[in-house]
Amino acid sequence: MSELVAAIERGVAQLSADQRAHAEVDFNLDDEHEHPTLTERQESLAQKLGCAAKTVRRHADQALETLIYVLLADQQAIAGQSVKRRQTAPGSGLLTFWRLTAGARVDIVCSEIPEDERPEYAAPSDRNYLRYAKFADLDTLIYLRTRFAQLSPDVNVRDFAPSEYYDTQSDVLCVVGGPPWNATFREFLPMLPFHFEPHPLGEDDPLVLPALGLMIGPHWTAKQELLQDLAVLTRLTLANGTTVFLFGGCLTLGVLGAARCLLEPDRGSRSAGYITDLIGLDDFVLVVEARRVGGLIDLPDLSAVEPLLLLARAANEPFTAVVDNTSRYPATSRTSS
Repeated sequence: MSELVAAIERGVAQLSADQRAHAEVDFNLDDEHEHPTLTERQESLAQKLGCAAKTVRRHADQALETLIYVLLADQQAIAGQSVKRRQTAPGSGLLTFWRLTAGARVDIVCSEIPEDERPEYAAPSDRNYLRYAKFADLDTLIYLRTRFAQLSPDVNVRDFAPSEYYDTQSDVLCVVGGPPWNATFREFLPMLPFHFEPHPLGEDDPLVLPALGLMIGPHWTAKQELLQDLAVLTRLTLANGTTVFLFGGCLTLGVLGAARCLLEPDRGSRSAGYITDLIGLDDFVLVVEARRVGGLIDLPDLSAVEPLLLLARAANEPFTAVVDNTSRYPATSRTSS
């Protein structure tokens, strides 16, 4: 109510002197003509002006019509300021980078555990069926859903396992988890300048970039403690307008790192700005180190530390290296291209 009164007072103050006098009487803002009813206030003003009460009412009606236009203009200005604040607010750059426009349709296709590896309650026939029990990379799925909702509550986010996904003409498609357990990721491999070399379950699947003659894998201690994984984030723009983000890694740590490196509230915004400054809207493949320190994930701030590798392309041309710091990574080996 106080906001409404303040808006009316602002509007009345913008009227001409004659219209302002009539509006202040109508809204009981003039102490000189303070009476319980509108009729009494208008008659009081008519007596002061030496005119008929109906003349006051006619002028008051005109003043109120003008006030309506003033208030509408005032609300449009406030709305414009609100939009401007949202556009310049922290995180607004992430909205653009991730294509999270109001009402955008975002599909997340999360990797799924092979049937022979799933718990019994992952089956719909089980009395304690849990749909998400068949999903792998659950940390990444939950993180993406949470951050997208925080950044843009208006987006429509749905999640699928690869076995249940079909083309829904989404605006943004997020594919979580690498090729071994994500059939949807495998569909994009012919478009990519890399692949993960498949190894038996329990062994690493290293990242291979044939054109660069590189093979890069997780970094372990002598006691087989994980020091670093590779977070591999890819952006592709399809001809139908869909933007595809592929979240990959040699291990689950890398997949989660691929999501967090450009989505964290402050550091992610700076890192996303770094990528945009370098390549604009082009397709890219970003590779960064992801470290686990206890239960925490340590990722570089790209505005301070360059990525391990950044490839980009424009207009479906071949990917080329924009940044290459793979020599600093201990688990890098050179292969024949």
